[in-house]
Amino acid sequence: MQPFLLAILSGLLLAVSFPETEWHFLAWIALVPFLFAVEGRDWRETLRIGAAAGVAFWWSLFYWLNNVTVAGFLVLTLYLALYFPAFGVLMNLLSRRPRVPAWLAAPIVWTALEYGRTYAFTGLPWGLAGVTQYRVVPLIQIAAVTGVYGVSFLVLLVNAAIYECARRRRPAPAAAAAVAVGACLAWGGWWLAGEFREGRGPRVAIVQGNVPQEEKFGEGFRDEIVERFRGLTLGLRDAAPDLIVWPETSIPGYYWYDPVLRGAVAALQMETRTPLLFGSTHMTDIERPKFFNSAFLVGPNAETVGRYDKIHLVLFGEIIPCKRLLPFLMRFVPFEEDFTPGDSFTVFPFGKGDFSALICFEDIMPDLARGFVRRGARFLVNVTNDAWFGRTSQPYQHVAHAVFRSVENCVSMVRATNTGVSCFIDPHGRITRVLTDGAGRALFVAGTATAEVPLTRVSTFYTRHGNVFAAACAAAAAALVSLALVPGGRRSRL
Repeated sequence: MQPFLLAILSGLLLAVSFPETEWHFLAWIALVPFLFAVEGRDWRETLRIGAAAGVAFWWSLFYWLNNVTVAGFLVLTLYLALYFPAFGVLMNLLSRRPRVPAWLAAPIVWTALEYGRTYAFTGLPWGLAGVTQYRVVPLIQIAAVTGVYGVSFLVLLVNAAIYECARRRRPAPAAAAAVAVGACLAWGGWWLAGEFREGRGPRVAIVQGNVPQEEKFGEGFRDEIVERFRGLTLGLRDAAPDLIVWPETSIPGYYWYDPVLRGAVAALQMETRTPLLFGSTHMTDIERPKFFNSAFLVGPNAETVGRYDKIHLVLFGEIIPCKRLLPFLMRFVPFEEDFTPGDSFTVFPFGKGDFSALICFEDIMPDLARGFVRRGARFLVNVTNDAWFGRTSQPYQHVAHAVFRSVENCVSMVRATNTGVSCFIDPHGRITRVLTDGAGRALFVAGTATAEVPLTRVSTFYTRHGNVFAAACAAAAAALVSLALVPGGRRSRL
């Protein structure tokens, strides 16, 4: 029973390293019990022990998905939990025919698994170990080179070094890990000291409507919702923003095809004379309709400047896998029809700095943000609706992931949520302003916030070259596993 308790302890320690608890220091030791638990076990035992750790971690971290889809929660958490036993099995395999020390193999393998999870089954890079450190600003600057995966590598390197020291009384791994972390902190301090700001950026206003989820798509609430956003927007006159941002699906219906909705937006634009970005569902091909989760930019004269259709759809939220084979899953999801993914990296033209929109969970996808920046986006806007998940830790976890998209590409991000953490993030990942009420609450409050958005013309290594570091870890892990499977060689314990 002891190995299972150690594994569960690791899963729980890693889970509470994430927001809302944010005991990020625990991430540096969270995997030590797990490494002890799987040491010297055969692959069957390791699978069972790893499953215990994985379930403990994902059920603790991902519990809020129950608010939307029970079936999705069960399927996704059980799938994601498999990465823990995979890590344990691979570490035991590599320890039997070691080509590199276990304390170095561990971060390589873990990072390779995180990289694989980013793309497997459409990809879900939620809960990456590096995200726990999102508030340690000097440390996370290394993501401008390595992506978030470099921070995950450091976290696992320290865990494995501590394990090695505790198990074999060897100080060298701890010294190597300390040097690696120190070097990254020093580099981060140097990067932060650089002068990257380019004059005055645009003033952007965010509007948080706090529309109850049961009303958002309900019959009879359309006019009330539009009026709520209109009233909040008109209150921004004194702030004189250059751009106003409403959240995901803030327009309750099909904006493009509904003359009433288009008329309401046009009338508002004639009053504000300010470009407006907002989310709305979109439909094409009336006879054989395709549905999109979209963002529209409307100019000051009510002309539609552009539309972005969400590229990366959410499993069990916007698209159902295998629904023809498992039609019963449709009873557990919020929409009757699948959405269609967009196919274009839209960059909205904007005189004070072109920008792109990330919708909902797209801000957790490193390649998407990078793709927009490479195509000319000077800053990013995330429009989302975290009201689906109630008063849980999900909105705080969500913004922690978004921080890394700014750091990786050295661009600002503006986040406008229906409710959640509506905020401004600077190019170094610092959350500079959060929309709150008078009591400092960010969730389930209505309001607006305005801030200047810093612009830079820095092209980071990550923006130019992408996930080179993570791909190198994946290649190294594959090579080590291949060598370990070759007959012969000496045997050892993890």
